Amino acid sequence: MVKNHRVYYFHQAVKYGGIRNAADMMDVAPSAVSRQITLLENELKVSLLEKNLRGAIPTEAGKLVLQYFQQTLEQQEDLVASLSSLQGLDQGKLIITTGEGYLRLLSKVIANFSAKHPNIEISVDVVGSNNVVRSIIENEAHIGIAFNPELDPNIRTHFEINHPMMMFINPNHPLNEADHPIQLSELKEYRLALSHISHGVQQIIQKAADDDGIRLKPSLVCNYLHLLKSYASEGGIALLPNFMRYEDDKNIVLKNLEHQYFNQTQTKIMSRLGRQLPPAANKFLQEVTKMFS
Repeated sequence: MVKNHRVYYFHQAVKYGGIRNAADMMDVAPSAVSRQITLLENELKVSLLEKNLRGAIPTEAGKLVLQYFQQTLEQQEDLVASLSSLQGLDQGKLIITTGEGYLRLLSKVIANFSAKHPNIEISVDVVGSNNVVRSIIENEAHIGIAFNPELDPNIRTHFEINHPMMMFINPNHPLNEADHPIQLSELKEYRLALSHISHGVQQIIQKAADDDGIRLKPSLVCNYLHLLKSYASEGGIALLPNFMRYEDDKNIVLKNLEHQYFNQTQTKIMSRLGRQLPPAANKFLQEVTKMFS
């Protein structure tokens, strides 16, 4: 019989990239993690980790054990949610993974949702678009909200809406006088702020630049999108989705960008295909969809 507490140790070692990292996160000795994994391998009569590689890389057998562990957690969650429903309890845990650009929009939805359902624990993880998708696929989160994420067959899209990329500038910026959509080649002589490549924002910019044969040289690179916007308000340029301009952004105007990719970008609300969402997640999904509708 598989002992789930040993599978948990193995899962943590893979998740955090090594036995020592997992031990630090679990606040136990590395030898304790190593011993539980060894005992699990002896019980199953298979090797679970690749040898002579840095980190904790699962073997094919290890991947099957991890899949079993994820399914077990999902079944436990479904059971708890079903029992709570039978008892009329409005409780549970909701895990959301999202990009930083959505936090201001989400804050109101989360506050309203929490006021209606105070016994539901909400956890929010802020990451780049690639990690939003990864978190959903690996069952680390119930709901993911991302800007222009890469398509994956394991992802179910519940809602999507077009959010074009725009140029954010100060009203006094020279390019504000332009009466045409701005091409990327026109940005070379100005101070440009870009995000890291893990963000869906930067991925679409890089795709358009490669398509046009242009190499953009930013003055600022930062994974905090609101700093990019602040940089634009002070005379620089930021390329961001249009929803990130708020009513109180008095020192920001938006200009259209000249490239087909920038008009095709979308916000997607996602979950893992085939996963039965718990009641708390379904309730929140309805609320957050209303916000974008």
